[in-house]
Amino acid sequence: MGDKRGPAEKKDRFAPPTNELIGGRQAVLAAICYGTVKRILLAEDSRGEVINEILTLAGSKKITVERLKKNSFLDQAGFIPGHQGVVALVPPYRYCDLDQLIAASRAQADPPFLLMLDHLEDPQNLGAIMRTADAVGIDGLVIPARRAAGVTATVRKVAAGAAERVKVALVTNLSQAAARFKAEGFWLYGAEADGDIPYYQADYRLPLVLVIGSEGKGLSTLLRKNCDQTLSIPMPGKGAGSLNVSAAAAVLIYAALGQREGWSG
Repeated sequence: MGDKRGPAEKKDRFAPPTNELIGGRQAVLAAICYGTVKRILLAEDSRGEVINEILTLAGSKKITVERLKKNSFLDQAGFIPGHQGVVALVPPYRYCDLDQLIAASRAQADPPFLLMLDHLEDPQNLGAIMRTADAVGIDGLVIPARRAAGVTATVRKVAAGAAERVKVALVTNLSQAAARFKAEGFWLYGAEADGDIPYYQADYRLPLVLVIGSEGKGLSTLLRKNCDQTLSIPMPGKGAGSLNVSAAAAVLIYAALGQREGWSG
């Protein structure tokens, strides 16, 4: 897949932070519940159960809601894909550091379960993976600070609220992060088309980091060498190429959950 980020999403994430608009009913609702919302813009014809929840929560937290005529709303927020008639002005996504993520994962009753994303470029894929991670209860994600999609407004929209709940550590070097995980007793499983074993034969009950490669290149050579094991997803269908990276991640994530929860052997 090519890089679908717009100019606003290619900004250096080490630059001074600025507020941004996020759109979509679930994304705005989650931002009110779990994040910080400075202001809400609402198209006057927007109706429905989620809109009512947004208004109730915004009122309880004294967040200003501006009801705008449709044309005025579109003038200010029409550029946001999938806005569904509501947007919120929020601070940039707040990343955690690797130490915080490891400590938080160790504080849980179950063995830690994390994802490392090796230079994913498409914000749609990052958002979809965050949504799956949130559904499963993964302890967090690790992404690189450079040459990869960050948690932008687009990602927060695709994640449908998951971005406000899932911890993400931003690191300068994935290989160094992998070495740190191994020193902390984690096992690293990498997803590759020519993996050592099929994904359903792996033991996911360990302190685990699943490593997912980029859309076009898969795992980098150095990061693959850091993996304790590589897993393949069989593709017996005629003419099958490969799964979309977010779909492949979902297969592995739910295989791990199934084993950890006793759904499968």
